[in-house]
Amino acid sequence: MKNRTRQVLASVTVTSLLSILIGGFAVWGSYNTEISIVDNHMETVITDIYSNPSDAITSALLSLDQNSFDFTLAFKTQEGALTILKESQSAIIGSNSHMIQREIGIESGEKLIIAASLTDIDRSLKKNLLGLLIFIIFANAIASYISILISRAGALSLERSQREKMQEFLGDAAHELRTPLTVVKGYTELLEGKQLDSKNQDLAFSRLKSEIKRMESLIGDLLILAELGEQNIVDTEVFDLSALLHENVIDFQTLSPNRKVKIDIEGEIYLNGSEKYMRRFIQNALTNIRIHTNANVPVTVTLHGGKHAYLIIEDGGPGLPADSYGEKIQGLKRFDRSRSRETGGSGLGMSIMSAVIEWHQGDLTLSKSTLGGLAIEVTLSTNV
Repeated sequence: MKNRTRQVLASVTVTSLLSILIGGFAVWGSYNTEISIVDNHMETVITDIYSNPSDAITSALLSLDQNSFDFTLAFKTQEGALTILKESQSAIIGSNSHMIQREIGIESGEKLIIAASLTDIDRSLKKNLLGLLIFIIFANAIASYISILISRAGALSLERSQREKMQEFLGDAAHELRTPLTVVKGYTELLEGKQLDSKNQDLAFSRLKSEIKRMESLIGDLLILAELGEQNIVDTEVFDLSALLHENVIDFQTLSPNRKVKIDIEGEIYLNGSEKYMRRFIQNALTNIRIHTNANVPVTVTLHGGKHAYLIIEDGGPGLPADSYGEKIQGLKRFDRSRSRETGGSGLGMSIMSAVIEWHQGDLTLSKSTLGGLAIEVTLSTNV
Protein backbone atom coordinates (compact mmCIF):
# COMPACT_ATOMS: atom_id res chain seq x y z
CA MET A 1 0.00 0.00 0.00
CA LYS A 2 2.80 2.39 0.86
CA ASN A 3 4.54 1.73 -2.45
CA ARG A 4 1.30 2.32 -4.34
CA THR A 5 0.74 5.61 -2.49
CA ARG A 6 4.29 6.69 -3.32
CA GLN A 7 3.73 5.89 -6.98
CA VAL A 8 0.51 7.90 -7.08
CA LEU A 9 2.13 10.88 -5.33
CA ALA A 10 5.11 10.71 -7.68
CA SER A 11 2.79 10.59 -10.70
CA VAL A 12 0.77 13.57 -9.41
CA THR A 13 3.93 15.55 -8.69
CA VAL A 14 5.45 14.91 -12.11
CA THR A 15 2.20 15.68 -13.91
CA SER A 16 1.73 18.89 -11.91
CA LEU A 17 5.25 20.11 -12.57
CA LEU A 18 5.03 19.40 -16.28
CA SER A 19 1.61 21.04 -16.53
CA ILE A 20 2.77 24.13 -14.62
CA LEU A 21 5.91 24.46 -16.71
CA ILE A 22 4.29 23.92 -20.09
CA GLY A 23 0.94 25.57 -19.36
CA GLY A 24 2.47 28.46 -17.41
CA PHE A 25 4.89 29.17 -20.23
CA ALA A 26 2.05 29.16 -22.77
CA VAL A 27 -0.23 31.39 -20.64
CA TRP A 28 2.53 33.89 -19.87
CA GLY A 29 3.59 33.93 -23.51
CA SER A 30 0.02 34.66 -24.58
CA TYR A 31 -0.23 37.47 -22.00
CA ASN A 32 2.99 39.11 -23.21
CA THR A 33 1.86 38.77 -26.82
CA GLU A 34 -1.38 40.65 -26.14
CA ILE A 35 0.51 43.46 -24.35
CA SER A 36 2.94 43.64 -27.28
CA ILE A 37 -0.02 44.12 -29.63
CA VAL A 38 -1.23 47.08 -27.53
CA ASP A 39 2.30 48.52 -27.58
CA ASN A 40 2.45 48.15 -31.36
CA HIS A 41 -0.90 49.93 -31.74
CA MET A 42 0.40 52.80 -29.62
CA GLU A 43 3.53 52.99 -31.74
CA THR A 44 1.32 53.26 -34.81
CA VAL A 45 -0.48 56.29 -33.33
CA ILE A 46 2.81 57.88 -32.24
CA THR A 47 4.26 57.38 -35.71
CA ASP A 48 1.22 59.08 -37.24
CA ILE A 49 1.62 62.00 -34.80
CA TYR A 50 5.29 62.48 -35.66
CA SER A 51 4.47 62.31 -39.37
CA ASN A 52 2.50 65.57 -39.02
CA PRO A 53 3.85 67.41 -35.94
CA SER A 54 2.26 70.70 -36.98
CA ASP A 55 -1.21 69.23 -36.44
CA ALA A 56 -0.47 66.51 -33.90
CA ILE A 57 -3.93 66.45 -32.33
CA THR A 58 -5.72 65.93 -35.64
CA SER A 59 -3.23 63.22 -36.66
CA ALA A 60 -3.76 61.41 -33.37
CA LEU A 61 -7.55 61.50 -33.61
CA LEU A 62 -7.50 60.33 -37.24
CA SER A 63 -5.15 57.47 -36.39
CA LEU A 64 -7.41 56.30 -33.58
CA ASP A 65 -10.52 56.45 -35.75
CA GLN A 66 -9.00 54.87 -38.84
CA ASN A 67 -7.44 51.97 -36.89
CA SER A 68 -10.40 51.61 -34.49
CA PHE A 69 -8.10 51.73 -31.47
CA ASP A 70 -9.98 51.87 -28.16
CA PHE A 71 -7.55 54.32 -26.54
CA THR A 72 -8.02 57.46 -24.46
CA LEU A 73 -6.42 60.59 -25.93
CA ALA A 74 -5.74 63.62 -23.73
CA PHE A 75 -4.07 67.02 -24.18
CA LYS A 76 -1.80 68.31 -21.41
CA THR A 77 -0.72 71.96 -21.23
CA GLN A 78 2.54 73.26 -19.90
CA GLU A 79 0.76 74.16 -16.65
CA GLY A 80 -0.46 70.57 -16.29
CA ALA A 81 -4.09 71.15 -17.21
CA LEU A 82 -5.60 68.05 -18.77
CA THR A 83 -8.24 67.98 -21.51
CA ILE A 84 -9.77 64.70 -22.66
CA LEU A 85 -10.02 64.65 -26.46
CA LYS A 86 -11.26 61.06 -26.85
CA GLU A 87 -12.09 58.81 -23.94
CA SER A 88 -12.26 55.03 -23.78
CA GLN A 89 -14.66 53.65 -21.19
CA SER A 90 -12.05 51.07 -20.17
CA ALA A 91 -9.07 53.46 -20.01
CA ILE A 92 -9.98 56.39 -17.76
CA ILE A 93 -6.95 58.49 -16.89
CA GLY A 94 -6.60 58.91 -13.14
CA SER A 95 -8.52 55.72 -12.28
CA ASN A 96 -7.03 52.68 -10.53
CA SER A 97 -7.45 50.42 -13.55
CA HIS A 98 -4.39 48.72 -15.05
CA MET A 99 -3.27 50.73 -18.10
CA ILE A 100 -0.39 51.46 -20.42
CA GLN A 101 0.13 55.22 -20.70
CA ARG A 102 2.43 57.09 -23.08
CA GLU A 103 3.23 60.82 -23.28
CA ILE A 104 4.27 62.41 -26.58
CA GLY A 105 5.82 65.84 -26.55
CA ILE A 106 4.51 68.30 -29.16
CA GLU A 107 5.17 71.95 -29.93
CA SER A 108 5.39 74.61 -27.19
CA GLY A 109 6.16 72.02 -24.52
CA GLU A 110 2.64 70.63 -24.57
CA LYS A 111 1.96 66.89 -24.53
CA LEU A 112 -0.45 64.32 -25.86
CA ILE A 113 -1.28 61.41 -23.57
CA ILE A 114 -2.37 58.05 -24.94
CA ALA A 115 -3.79 55.49 -22.51
CA ALA A 116 -4.82 51.89 -23.20
CA SER A 117 -6.58 49.61 -20.74
CA LEU A 118 -5.12 46.20 -19.86
CA THR A 119 -8.25 45.09 -17.98
CA ASP A 120 -9.40 42.69 -20.69
CA ILE A 121 -5.89 41.26 -21.03
CA ASP A 122 -5.68 40.79 -17.23
CA ARG A 123 -9.10 39.15 -17.27
CA SER A 124 -7.93 36.83 -20.04
CA LEU A 125 -4.82 35.97 -18.01
CA LYS A 126 -6.92 35.05 -14.98
CA LYS A 127 -9.23 32.99 -17.17
CA ASN A 128 -6.28 31.13 -18.71
CA LEU A 129 -4.72 30.51 -15.28
CA LEU A 130 -8.03 29.15 -14.01
CA GLY A 131 -8.21 26.92 -17.07
CA LEU A 132 -4.66 25.74 -16.39
CA LEU A 133 -5.58 24.94 -12.78
CA ILE A 134 -8.62 22.96 -13.90
CA PHE A 135 -6.49 21.15 -16.45
CA ILE A 136 -3.88 20.28 -13.81
CA ILE A 137 -6.55 18.91 -11.48
CA PHE A 138 -8.08 16.91 -14.33
CA ALA A 139 -4.69 15.66 -15.55
CA ASN A 140 -3.71 14.66 -12.02
CA ALA A 141 -6.95 12.76 -11.59
CA ILE A 142 -6.34 10.89 -14.86
CA ALA A 143 -2.67 10.29 -14.01
CA SER A 144 -3.57 9.03 -10.54
CA TYR A 145 -6.19 6.70 -11.95
CA ILE A 146 -3.80 5.34 -14.58
CA SER A 147 -1.02 5.02 -12.00
CA ILE A 148 -3.32 3.05 -9.70
CA LEU A 149 -4.32 0.76 -12.57
CA ILE A 150 -0.69 0.21 -13.59
CA SER A 151 0.36 -0.33 -9.99
CA ARG A 152 -2.46 -2.79 -9.43
CA ALA A 153 -1.64 -4.62 -12.65
CA GLY A 154 2.06 -4.69 -11.70
CA ALA A 155 1.26 -5.98 -8.23
CA LEU A 156 -0.98 -8.70 -9.64
CA SER A 157 1.66 -9.64 -12.21
CA LEU A 158 4.36 -9.76 -9.52
CA GLU A 159 2.14 -11.80 -7.22
CA ARG A 160 1.33 -14.19 -10.07
CA SER A 161 5.01 -14.49 -10.98
CA GLN A 162 6.01 -15.12 -7.36
CA ARG A 163 3.26 -17.70 -6.98
CA GLU A 164 4.38 -19.49 -10.15
CA LYS A 165 8.00 -19.45 -8.97
CA MET A 166 6.97 -20.81 -5.59
CA GLN A 167 4.91 -23.57 -7.18
CA GLU A 168 7.80 -24.43 -9.48
CA PHE A 169 10.22 -24.36 -6.56
CA LEU A 170 8.01 -26.60 -4.39
CA GLY A 171 7.46 -28.99 -7.30
CA ASP A 172 11.19 -29.24 -8.04
CA ALA A 173 12.02 -29.61 -4.35
CA ALA A 174 9.47 -32.39 -3.93
CA HIS A 175 10.84 -34.15 -7.02
CA GLU A 176 14.44 -33.92 -5.79
CA LEU A 177 13.55 -35.21 -2.32
CA ARG A 178 11.40 -38.06 -3.60
CA THR A 179 14.31 -40.27 -4.73
CA PRO A 180 16.31 -40.33 -1.47
CA LEU A 181 13.09 -40.64 0.54
CA THR A 182 12.06 -43.65 -1.54
CA VAL A 183 15.45 -45.29 -0.89
CA VAL A 184 15.24 -44.54 2.84
CA LYS A 185 11.69 -45.88 3.00
CA GLY A 186 12.63 -49.08 1.16
CA TYR A 187 15.62 -49.91 3.35
CA THR A 188 13.67 -49.00 6.49
CA GLU A 189 10.94 -51.48 5.57
CA LEU A 190 13.53 -54.17 4.89
CA LEU A 191 15.19 -53.57 8.26
CA GLU A 192 11.87 -53.52 10.09
CA GLY A 193 10.91 -56.80 8.48
CA LYS A 194 14.27 -58.31 9.45
CA GLN A 195 14.66 -59.56 5.89
CA LEU A 196 18.40 -58.87 5.73
CA ASP A 197 21.30 -60.79 7.17
CA SER A 198 23.94 -59.04 9.27
CA LYS A 199 26.18 -58.25 6.29
CA ASN A 200 23.37 -56.72 4.24
CA GLN A 201 22.09 -54.88 7.31
CA ASP A 202 25.43 -53.10 7.56
CA LEU A 203 25.18 -52.21 3.88
CA ALA A 204 21.61 -51.00 4.42
CA PHE A 205 22.61 -48.77 7.33
CA SER A 206 25.49 -47.39 5.28
CA ARG A 207 23.12 -46.64 2.41
CA LEU A 208 20.64 -45.00 4.78
CA LYS A 209 23.36 -42.73 6.17
CA SER A 210 24.42 -41.83 2.65
CA GLU A 211 20.89 -40.96 1.56
CA ILE A 212 20.18 -38.99 4.75
CA LYS A 213 23.38 -37.04 4.22
CA ARG A 214 22.33 -36.41 0.65
CA MET A 215 18.92 -35.15 1.80
CA GLU A 216 20.58 -32.84 4.32
CA SER A 217 22.74 -31.41 1.57
CA LEU A 218 19.75 -31.01 -0.73
CA ILE A 219 17.60 -29.35 1.96
CA GLY A 220 20.45 -26.99 2.85
CA ASP A 221 20.84 -25.95 -0.77
CA LEU A 222 17.08 -25.56 -1.19
CA LEU A 223 16.97 -23.28 1.85
CA ILE A 224 19.74 -21.12 0.42
CA LEU A 225 17.90 -20.88 -2.90
CA ALA A 226 14.71 -19.90 -1.06
CA GLU A 227 16.65 -17.31 0.96
CA LEU A 228 18.21 -15.85 -2.19
CA GLY A 229 14.73 -15.57 -3.69
CA GLU A 230 13.63 -13.22 -0.92
CA GLN A 231 14.21 -9.47 -1.22
CA ASN A 232 16.35 -7.55 1.31
CA ILE A 233 16.68 -10.54 3.61
CA VAL A 234 20.40 -9.87 4.05
CA ASP A 235 21.93 -6.47 4.74
CA THR A 236 24.52 -5.44 2.19
CA GLU A 237 28.07 -4.51 3.09
CA VAL A 238 31.21 -3.35 1.33
CA PHE A 239 33.82 -6.11 1.21
CA ASP A 240 37.09 -6.84 -0.55
CA LEU A 241 36.23 -9.24 -3.37
CA SER A 242 39.92 -9.60 -4.29
CA ALA A 243 40.88 -10.78 -0.78
CA LEU A 244 37.87 -13.11 -0.57
CA LEU A 245 38.68 -14.73 -3.92
CA HIS A 246 42.39 -15.04 -3.12
CA GLU A 247 41.62 -16.67 0.24
CA ASN A 248 39.38 -19.32 -1.35
CA VAL A 249 41.86 -20.03 -4.16
CA ILE A 250 44.60 -20.67 -1.56
CA ASP A 251 42.26 -23.13 0.19
CA PHE A 252 41.57 -24.78 -3.17
CA GLN A 253 45.30 -25.17 -3.85
CA THR A 254 45.79 -26.69 -0.41
CA LEU A 255 43.10 -29.32 -1.08
CA SER A 256 44.35 -29.93 -4.64
CA PRO A 257 48.15 -29.66 -4.43
CA ASN A 258 48.72 -31.41 -7.77
CA ARG A 259 46.70 -28.93 -9.83
CA LYS A 260 48.33 -26.25 -11.91
CA VAL A 261 46.46 -23.08 -10.87
CA LYS A 262 47.07 -19.79 -12.64
CA ILE A 263 46.03 -16.76 -10.58
CA ASP A 264 45.46 -13.29 -12.05
CA ILE A 265 43.64 -11.40 -9.28
CA GLU A 266 43.76 -7.61 -9.29
CA GLY A 267 43.93 -6.25 -5.74
CA GLU A 268 41.51 -4.05 -3.82
CA ILE A 269 38.36 -4.59 -5.84
CA TYR A 270 35.46 -3.84 -3.53
CA LEU A 271 31.87 -4.92 -3.91
CA ASN A 272 28.70 -3.76 -2.17
CA GLY A 273 26.73 -6.92 -1.48
CA SER A 274 26.77 -10.05 0.65
CA GLU A 275 30.17 -11.49 1.47
CA LYS A 276 28.48 -14.67 2.71
CA TYR A 277 26.75 -15.25 -0.63
CA MET A 278 29.84 -14.44 -2.70
CA ARG A 279 31.90 -16.82 -0.56
CA ARG A 280 29.35 -19.54 -1.29
CA PHE A 281 29.53 -18.74 -5.02
CA ILE A 282 33.33 -19.00 -5.11
CA GLN A 283 33.35 -22.16 -3.00
CA ASN A 284 30.76 -23.83 -5.23
CA ALA A 285 32.70 -22.96 -8.40
CA LEU A 286 36.00 -24.28 -7.03
CA THR A 287 34.43 -27.33 -5.36
CA ASN A 288 32.79 -28.34 -8.64
CA ILE A 289 36.22 -28.24 -10.29
CA ARG A 290 37.86 -30.23 -7.48
CA ILE A 291 35.16 -32.92 -7.42
CA HIS A 292 34.20 -33.26 -11.08
CA THR A 293 37.56 -32.95 -12.87
CA ASN A 294 40.78 -34.96 -12.81
CA ALA A 295 43.38 -33.91 -10.27
CA ASN A 296 45.84 -32.73 -12.94
CA VAL A 297 43.62 -30.47 -15.08
CA PRO A 298 44.70 -26.81 -15.17
CA VAL A 299 42.65 -24.06 -13.55
CA THR A 300 42.71 -20.30 -14.15
CA VAL A 301 41.16 -17.71 -11.84
CA THR A 302 40.99 -14.13 -13.14
CA LEU A 303 39.61 -10.97 -11.52
CA HIS A 304 39.92 -7.53 -13.07
CA GLY A 305 38.27 -4.30 -11.86
CA GLY A 306 37.15 -0.90 -13.06
CA LYS A 307 33.59 0.31 -13.35
CA HIS A 308 32.67 -3.35 -13.21
CA ALA A 309 34.37 -6.40 -11.71
CA TYR A 310 35.08 -9.19 -14.21
CA LEU A 311 35.55 -12.63 -12.64
CA ILE A 312 36.40 -15.76 -14.65
CA ILE A 313 36.91 -19.23 -13.16
CA GLU A 314 37.81 -21.82 -15.81
CA ASP A 315 39.21 -25.33 -15.96
CA GLY A 316 40.49 -27.91 -18.40
CA GLY A 317 37.97 -30.59 -17.43
CA PRO A 318 35.23 -32.25 -19.49
CA GLY A 319 32.97 -29.20 -19.24
CA LEU A 320 29.19 -29.25 -19.65
CA PRO A 321 26.95 -30.70 -22.35
CA ALA A 322 27.31 -28.63 -25.52
CA ASP A 323 23.75 -27.28 -25.36
CA SER A 324 24.29 -25.91 -21.83
CA TYR A 325 26.72 -23.15 -22.79
CA GLY A 326 25.12 -19.74 -22.92
CA GLU A 327 21.97 -21.09 -21.25
CA LYS A 328 20.34 -19.03 -18.51
CA ILE A 329 20.14 -21.08 -15.34
CA GLN A 330 16.59 -21.13 -13.99
CA GLY A 331 14.94 -22.98 -11.12
CA LEU A 332 16.65 -26.07 -9.74
CA LYS A 333 18.88 -26.58 -12.77
CA ARG A 334 20.99 -29.74 -12.71
CA PHE A 335 23.29 -30.40 -15.64
CA ASP A 336 24.27 -33.94 -14.64
CA ARG A 337 22.20 -35.74 -11.99
CA SER A 338 24.48 -38.79 -11.94
CA ARG A 339 27.44 -36.70 -10.77
CA SER A 340 25.56 -35.50 -7.68
CA ARG A 341 24.61 -39.06 -6.80
CA GLU A 342 28.23 -40.18 -7.08
CA THR A 343 29.54 -37.36 -4.89
CA GLY A 344 26.65 -37.17 -2.45
CA GLY A 345 25.88 -33.58 -3.37
CA SER A 346 22.56 -32.02 -4.23
CA GLY A 347 23.55 -31.10 -7.75
CA LEU A 348 22.17 -27.60 -7.24
CA GLY A 349 25.51 -25.79 -7.08
CA MET A 350 25.01 -24.03 -10.42
CA SER A 351 21.52 -22.89 -9.43
CA ILE A 352 22.87 -21.41 -6.20
CA MET A 353 25.71 -19.70 -8.06
CA SER A 354 23.29 -18.20 -10.57
CA ALA A 355 20.98 -17.05 -7.76
CA VAL A 356 23.89 -15.39 -5.92
CA ILE A 357 24.91 -13.38 -8.99
CA GLU A 358 21.30 -12.48 -9.76
CA TRP A 359 20.91 -11.32 -6.13
CA HIS A 360 23.91 -9.02 -6.71
CA GLN A 361 22.29 -7.80 -9.97
CA GLY A 362 25.19 -9.15 -11.98
CA ASP A 363 25.51 -11.32 -15.09
CA LEU A 364 26.68 -14.94 -15.19
CA THR A 365 27.64 -16.76 -18.39
CA LEU A 366 28.67 -20.37 -18.90
CA SER A 367 31.00 -20.80 -21.87
CA LYS A 368 33.61 -23.13 -23.28
CA SER A 369 36.96 -22.48 -21.67
CA THR A 370 40.15 -21.94 -23.69
CA LEU A 371 41.56 -24.66 -21.42
CA GLY A 372 39.01 -27.09 -22.84
CA GLY A 373 36.49 -27.25 -19.98
CA LEU A 374 34.01 -24.86 -18.42
CA ALA A 375 34.47 -21.09 -18.03
CA ILE A 376 32.25 -19.32 -15.50
CA GLU A 377 32.23 -15.63 -16.38
CA VAL A 378 30.74 -13.06 -14.01
CA THR A 379 30.23 -9.30 -14.33
CA LEU A 380 29.40 -7.28 -11.21
CA SER A 381 28.98 -3.57 -10.57
CA THR A 382 31.68 -2.12 -8.31
CA ASN A 383 29.81 1.09 -7.40
CA VAL A 384 30.28 1.27 -3.61
